[in-house]
Amino acid sequence: MALATHFITIDISLEKTGGDLVSIIEAALAERGEPLRWAITQVNAATQTATVEAVVTTLYNP
Repeated sequence: MALATHFITIDISLEKTGGDLVSIIEAALAERGEPLRWAITQVNAATQTATVEAVVTTLYNP
């Protein structure tokens, strides 16, 4: 078994965060793999969303 790395982009609603944005981002990324690093790269005030870019790893069985 090996690890595969993936670059992903997700949008997070800022209206539903309740102040704990980091936990919400980490939970959303955990659904797609183990996050290695992530960053908020854009905030859209009109739609109240934040764009998060991340690198995650998943198990890969060739």
